[in-house]
Amino acid sequence: MAHSEMTTGTYSLRTVGTEGKQRYWLVAVSSVVALIVSLAAGVISPGISVIATALMVAIIAWGWPAASGLTVLRGTKWIPAHSALFAACGWISCAVVYFAPVGRLLALLPAVVAVGVVVAFLIELLRGEGAAARLESIITAAVGVLASVSAAGWVGMSLIHSTSQASVIVWGSGVVIAVCIAIVGVRMIAAGPRGGPRRGAMTLGVTPVAFLGILGYAGALVIDRVIV
Repeated sequence: MAHSEMTTGTYSLRTVGTEGKQRYWLVAVSSVVALIVSLAAGVISPGISVIATALMVAIIAWGWPAASGLTVLRGTKWIPAHSALFAACGWISCAVVYFAPVGRLLALLPAVVAVGVVVAFLIELLRGEGAAARLESIITAAVGVLASVSAAGWVGMSLIHSTSQASVIVWGSGVVIAVCIAIVGVRMIAAGPRGGPRRGAMTLGVTPVAFLGILGYAGALVIDRVIV
């Protein structure tokens, strides 16, 4: 009897984090964990930050179609083309920030975004005429590309910390980002599906952290130059 109640009840393992307050808690916990890991990795070393950011990008690639509700609109569980696109754009951006001179980032990162959006359009064209949720697919793909590329900003903050040893800049930026995440995160949760796979809830929590990574990098870069 106990086993039956556990597997069929409201709080069964299969439904935990998929709807209601539990889903919101999963979003919140995912966001906090992503922020802490990103900040800690940024302070430890740029190499560790690259690994942490690459994992963040992987989560976005894995769950953004579900988080945005696109999988429901298209009647599928997975959208491999979008996942591959997000992962490629995010990982390439991490490499660009890590290896390229700071002066070239204003040209290279927008180029990654532009190519990613063009590829998203091509993916939709390949689906053929009359494909379901075409407009939603393009919009979702564009946002996913931007989030994946923005995550590379955490690598940039780690590089600033390692070269200037200005830990207060990284942590200070993290505090500002945390406030922004709280504001943006609430809006994302409200706009996202009320129910769905756990990967969607986790991605709703991680995406604001990734999205604001590039803003934190820009802020830290300006502060670092003013101080130095």
